[in-house]
Amino acid sequence: MPHVVLTGSVAMEELFRALRPIMIRKDQDILRTMDAFMNVGKTSILIESLAVEAGRKTSFLTLVSSRDDGVVVRLYPRLEVEKTEGVKMILAEQAKQILASLPALSTGETNLSSYLE
Repeated sequence: MPHVVLTGSVAMEELFRALRPIMIRKDQDILRTMDAFMNVGKTSILIESLAVEAGRKTSFLTLVSSRDDGVVVRLYPRLEVEKTEGVKMILAEQAKQILASLPALSTGETNLSSYLE
């Protein structure tokens, strides 16, 4: 499962306020995120995401969830999503946006390192 762990101390409310929609257009491909929602316990955030690649749409939810050593950015596990290049790019772009907004965090374990450059 594609994921990026961001290590460090962060308040999920602060992270939620820092999120901005992502919109990337490359030729005919579109990668974007829309609305974000935080759960009542303030432990996870769901982000509506869309990848349009070669005319094929993939709608999915990006999950940002807290853990003892920071947060993890990954696909919402209860939905079956094809892990296309666009899907991986959205997850990586979301992680980069969080890192840029909250410099106290750093990149930890990930299988998307080539997308984070």
